[in-house]
Amino acid sequence: MANRQGNVKLVIGVDGGNTKTLAAACDLNGEVRGVGRGGCSNWEGSGADGAAQVITEAAQEALEMSGASMGDVVGAHMGLAGVDWPDDPDRMRGPLEKAGWGCPLALENDAFLPLRASAPEGHGIAASAGTGICCGIIHPDGDQFFYGAFTDLGGGIDINPKTIQAVLREEDGRGEPTALTPALLEATGHSSVTELAYDIHRRGNWVPKTVTDPVLFTCAAEGDPVAVGIVTDFGRELALCVANLIRRYELAQEAPAVVAGGSLFMRTGPLLFRVFREDVVKIAPRARLMVADHPGVMGAVRAALAAAGQGGSDVWERARHTATQGEWFGQNVGEDSEEVTDEQ
Repeated sequence: MANRQGNVKLVIGVDGGNTKTLAAACDLNGEVRGVGRGGCSNWEGSGADGAAQVITEAAQEALEMSGASMGDVVGAHMGLAGVDWPDDPDRMRGPLEKAGWGCPLALENDAFLPLRASAPEGHGIAASAGTGICCGIIHPDGDQFFYGAFTDLGGGIDINPKTIQAVLREEDGRGEPTALTPALLEATGHSSVTELAYDIHRRGNWVPKTVTDPVLFTCAAEGDPVAVGIVTDFGRELALCVANLIRRYELAQEAPAVVAGGSLFMRTGPLLFRVFREDVVKIAPRARLMVADHPGVMGAVRAALAAAGQGGSDVWERARHTATQGEWFGQNVGEDSEEVTDEQ
């Protein structure tokens, strides 16, 4: 799929998260030509120089696949975890320029990318649930707001200790019996809850989200009341973030697009989205709720194309089509996409 003819002008979109980084190269006609991948590019964890290196290497991989180089890039849009405050874009801009980015750069928080990628008009409200959670709004005139670190309480990071806590509480009698206990023991290889607790408290071996999240959502899907309760509380916290923006911007009688993005919405079954949807439509009955049907990096591509003067619907539809037909991003994106309209 690589292009080796040269002299093709491209834009780069980047979705830089706490777990992984994706970069996509797209020509000005809307054809996705290459994709690159990397690890964490949140500067808060790896430093600005380290984050810039991860981003640049992912972009160079995409460009190599495209048969192009940095000199062919006319603009880039990056949605990055950790770009939470007004001074953060400038914090990243210098290291990126030092790493070889000479084109115009637009930097924002990655909260906005699912909305840019999946909302029909490219604006509305987005809630993203992955390693952490974030929620933001893009107005039709381009104005933006997002919660950033303010949503940490009750967020995606918190369901990990809540899952472990539920197992410990069943063991000592403070909690209800739960299917989480045998499932977590099997997933971690511990023979008992006591052994698990000792491993955590004395050996410092905390159980990561990559282990607890599949256990939690599998048990919830099977109807375990304790697991269902944790997922339900999580969904309501996400809905509260959106509902607050609806109230704040007086959208209760409008029909804004509300996009649910991130791995915990798209890869865990319908329960989380169902809880989230039910609470949001109580506040805004006409809201159009949907699970993201394209990866966030395509939202960065859409914004980069628009900044390069190629914001027309025909170019964007071609980009969406080539991204899907080329299977650039693998499975698990958009498989369970659904929308709620005012008729439902």
